[in-house]
Amino acid sequence: MIVQEYRKFMFNGCRYMIMLAIVLFGFLRAEAQDMPDYVYIGATKQYHVNPVPGSTYTWWVDGVQQTGVTSNVIEIAWNTPGKFILSVQEHSAGCDGPVQTGEVYVYQFTLPDPFAECVENIQNAYYNTVTEQIVIEQLDYYTFKPGDTRLDLSPSNFADIIPTSCPVEIHWQIDFSPTPDPVTHNPVTKPSVSGTGQPSTYGSEIQFPGDGVDFNSVVHTITYKIVDCNNNISYTNTQKITIKPRPNIILKNL
Repeated sequence: MIVQEYRKFMFNGCRYMIMLAIVLFGFLRAEAQDMPDYVYIGATKQYHVNPVPGSTYTWWVDGVQQTGVTSNVIEIAWNTPGKFILSVQEHSAGCDGPVQTGEVYVYQFTLPDPFAECVENIQNAYYNTVTEQIVIEQLDYYTFKPGDTRLDLSPSNFADIIPTSCPVEIHWQIDFSPTPDPVTHNPVTKPSVSGTGQPSTYGSEIQFPGDGVDFNSVVHTITYKIVDCNNNISYTNTQKITIKPRPNIILKNL
């Protein structure tokens, strides 16, 4: 809640209308929320102060003036992680208002290395005397087991510059590419798997289908995003999960 009081007075030939306000983080606001602001690298955010007719404004990021912007609104693309001070000052009829400042925390996460594994060994197969073919009815797959940290994000990638009062939560989703059914050869797409926290703590095995018909590598994906305590949602970042095929089994007459 903002409590406002207006007073007019003369100072050095300038006529001021001063707005005295009691607000938690001052006048500077990030879109619809008060400062400080929490954003993710690559995001573009809008910041504003209450407009005064006829006034112009100067904006700074860590003391560097943002050229080409003179209105009470600015959009900034945050392309470097870290803590920044965003400042703005109003100018009216040759007179300068007080500088308003706010903190902006820009953080990022780095993907784990690309993941590649071979499908698991064949458990059973039989010879069809009618078609004279070896039949393998099981779906070729690789099993990702609980506790495997190869798909985890390193906490140091996004937690080191975030205040401890604003913890973050990892959200991830694995999307599977279609693979041919071993019997009908029709493409089959497994439902996506998603969770919160690190993938290693999911709690159950995840089977990544491979190709046991055409024996091609299959590329699945895992997509990550981070949500902080202010419900700010990061950009999404996707990594490949490649499942390589086993050798084909061919019947030969000797």
